[in-house]
Amino acid sequence: MKAPALLGRLRFDVRGLRPGLGWLRRFRRNGDAPAGRPRKPLSKALLGAVAAVALAYAGLVGWLALNGGATRDAWQASIPSTTVAVAPLPPPPPPEPKVAASAVPPPLPTDAAPLPLPGVPAAVVTLVPAPVPGLVEDSRNGPLPRIAQDGRKPWQVYARPFPAADKRPRIAIVMSDLGLSGVTTGNALAKLPPGITLAFLPYAERLDDWVERARTKGHEVMLSVPMEPLNYPRDDPGPNALLTMLGPDRNMERLEWSLGKAVGYVGITSTTGSKFTANPAAMQPVIDALKARGLLLVDARANPKSVAGPLANLAGVPRALGDRVIDRDLSRGAIDDQLRELEELAKTNGAAVGFASPYPTTIERLNLWMTALADRGIALAPVSAVVNIQK
Repeated sequence: MKAPALLGRLRFDVRGLRPGLGWLRRFRRNGDAPAGRPRKPLSKALLGAVAAVALAYAGLVGWLALNGGATRDAWQASIPSTTVAVAPLPPPPPPEPKVAASAVPPPLPTDAAPLPLPGVPAAVVTLVPAPVPGLVEDSRNGPLPRIAQDGRKPWQVYARPFPAADKRPRIAIVMSDLGLSGVTTGNALAKLPPGITLAFLPYAERLDDWVERARTKGHEVMLSVPMEPLNYPRDDPGPNALLTMLGPDRNMERLEWSLGKAVGYVGITSTTGSKFTANPAAMQPVIDALKARGLLLVDARANPKSVAGPLANLAGVPRALGDRVIDRDLSRGAIDDQLRELEELAKTNGAAVGFASPYPTTIERLNLWMTALADRGIALAPVSAVVNIQK
């Protein structure tokens, strides 16, 4: 508190300190004796008290004048306070130079990549979007594959790229009969490496969407066409299956029904046709249709007496042959044994093909097997990269 304010609170009549002690007149007026009585002089005690008050007042004024600043500082120091250091804001970054849109390269896809050659860094692989103009013809059964006027064939255009310079033994794994169960198919797409070929059943709901999703992730795609098994009709492969009892025209109509369900596949296979594929008369029209449409064939050899592979070879249709069903026995040890046998066959014949189903155990063992496959000198390849190699 400042000295003037403190003096104001004392409320002394400073005017009474004027020379001549005019303030004593009040006592005189108030103490006037009645008329005719002599005026009584002030007592010495009263005068001493007044003088003491005046001296105290003067001393207080002098002390405040000399120590007012220190008193104020002490009073302010008694108030709690906190000092916070505020860092200055950093200067804004300089604006980046503008780059022309044409100079910025498009982002590269990263979903699919082949196994790299020894000493060669892995390259990003993408599949050609389907359908490709010129490789499709319209029909009442849907879009059907065809050979383009310039000679391009669907099995080559829609194939997953594979480095031709890779001379290692090759193994192709075909995950068959996908599409009927959305959960199973989705799990396979999520967990399988893109080098594995996927074969879809034509009965799958919204098959075109499944095929597009698989190809977007880098998988080569086939159709698993239903054909007649040995124990038909007890084991029924489903409607529109190819049957030995039907004539060629009926079977071709059914084949086109399957082919028209999707686009972007490289060819067909069948895991059910143990009877149909062993019948040359029934199988030959199918081979002719594949040749005319530029598709490949993978003979699953559900029957050891299958003639599908030899007929395709004679007709000039690109073909691959199934060597093992790796998960006929679902134990982990049995699956691992089948994969080791595929490796030996690939080293002997240049290539090998294994068939599998999308069981969780199968997917688990395949992923584990893949981790050191390149270290053993073997390449995982799409089916299109093993056609006509097996001895």
